[in-house]
Amino acid sequence: MEKTYNPKQIESKYRSLWEYKNLFSSDLNSTSKNAYCIMLPPPNVTGSLHMGHAFQHTIMDVLTRYHRGKGYQTLWQPGTDHAGIATQMVVERQLSDQNITRHDIGRDRFIDKIWDWKEQSGGTITTQMRRLGASVDWKRERFTMDEELSNAVHKVFIQLYNEGLIYRGKRLVNWDPILHTAVSDLEVINTEEQGSLWHMRYHISDSNEVMIVATTRPETMLGDSAVAIHPDDKRYTHLIGKTIDLPLTNRKIPIIADDYVDMEFGTGCVKITPAHDFNDYEIEVGS
Repeated sequence: MEKTYNPKQIESKYRSLWEYKNLFSSDLNSTSKNAYCIMLPPPNVTGSLHMGHAFQHTIMDVLTRYHRGKGYQTLWQPGTDHAGIATQMVVERQLSDQNITRHDIGRDRFIDKIWDWKEQSGGTITTQMRRLGASVDWKRERFTMDEELSNAVHKVFIQLYNEGLIYRGKRLVNWDPILHTAVSDLEVINTEEQGSLWHMRYHISDSNEVMIVATTRPETMLGDSAVAIHPDDKRYTHLIGKTIDLPLTNRKIPIIADDYVDMEFGTGCVKITPAHDFNDYEIEVGS
């Protein structure tokens, strides 16, 4: 007997045996009155498994094997996620290495290349899961862009909308000017930059009075919809409800009060540009 454990001699042997005998099929124990199912949170097809996957897969594997051992009909559903934006970025980088773009090859050929990448990268993930000995039902493996899954997604979203549980509306998004798509907050890398504080003079409508607004983004002035002050700032409370003449636009915008404003920053007056800033958007919606 070997003094040290050699996983290659044992794990690969039994992993192949388990799959050959289809021991993880959800059809086993089909006459049981009890059932147990776990939907695997599908890993992004663009990458490979990491320690976080290994940790959660171990927990799900233990739970699935436990209930299977108790005679339950069990299903641990495997699959991978399309990760659309990330996948597109990977494929576009590959094209860039060849000095071509998706526009050069056209939509259809670009989609074909994305599917090719899915097969290559997705195979890496399933190979890793097999190496770990995950007791999923491989015959039921799915991809989130499979036709039946896409139909299910459409059906559920329509149902949720009709039941009033989700809604569709205009929202400020993070826009990628290269990919021409919205991206989530998680995909945005925020960086701090040394900026300058600019002071802009806004005339109060129908008076000789002015407000001076300090801002780091004077170029967004044309999109201003309000100027905000803190409701406790006695310097400006008499102006609440009045309007200012927005320069160059022939528009009047209101002066509003919101406790989001920092009275100590700049002049205590904040230009509100809801199409530019998430906080400004919240102020505009709430005012």
